[in-house]
Amino acid sequence: MTDFSSRQFPILFPERSTTTDLALDIQRIDVVDLCREYDQLRKAAPNRSTRNRRYFVGHDGRPQTKYPGSPSEKQLVIALWRLTAQWPRAGGGWLRLLDYQFPLKASRSDTGLGEVDLLGATDHGRLVVIEMKVRRKDGSRGDTPLLALMEGLRYAAVVNANHRTIAAEARERFAIHVSVEPPIVQILAPEDWWRGWCDVVRSTRLAAGQWEPKFLELSAQLEARLGIVIECASLQGISLADVCWDRRGPRLGQTPPVYPVCLDSAPAPAPATLRGAADAAIDSGRTGRAGHRVRVQRSE
Repeated sequence: MTDFSSRQFPILFPERSTTTDLALDIQRIDVVDLCREYDQLRKAAPNRSTRNRRYFVGHDGRPQTKYPGSPSEKQLVIALWRLTAQWPRAGGGWLRLLDYQFPLKASRSDTGLGEVDLLGATDHGRLVVIEMKVRRKDGSRGDTPLLALMEGLRYAAVVNANHRTIAAEARERFAIHVSVEPPIVQILAPEDWWRGWCDVVRSTRLAAGQWEPKFLELSAQLEARLGIVIECASLQGISLADVCWDRRGPRLGQTPPVYPVCLDSAPAPAPATLRGAADAAIDSGRTGRAGHRVRVQRSE
């Protein structure tokens, strides 16, 4: 069996993505070549079941480290998962978070392939690959939206390639039926991360360019060609500073609202009505092109 190597997929695994020329970098992506890489990655994706390794490994919300240290993206991911909420979605239905740090490697030699930050499923059983982003500890913007999208896409390709095994494990562990539809790719981040990229001005905007319409155009083409859905969502009113610890591990004091990020100039939709056990809403913002709107909403 040949081990996986990310070097075979230079578009999905870019060496770098920076603020400078962000719009140009997005524009330069050949969608046909990107979709070809996506399909090739599905065919070459590692399969954990061939190594007698499960996908759902029994995470319990306790991180490997015993000491909190500085709040981190991984801690925020665990804290969100521990909320055990059914997150209402716009237009009805909900999203459930199944697991965090969802493993994709079949062996340690599968280089360059990370873990899915959060894996969810809608009430219709469609898997949701959630890529979390936060600002860096020094306050800088952190990874670009383009890098977040590429990470989400490559994880979605591997999840899709192993759909049958993952679906069987999910049915056994959570008693749910997983749809055969391709995964939803969601970029999820605190509001300050999104504003760091959407509200750039002056010299920074000049360096980055008008990346938002390029990002939307690329996303729409990928949706049409691959059958996936791409969403951008914002955690409102929280940051890493809101992650605290109890005896089990990282937690949040309350469930944050989650709103669509609007990357165009259309009016933002009203947030989904909160109901049930959840005190939050994940809204796909599906007015016009699915999953993309582009202004970060604030609650009144």
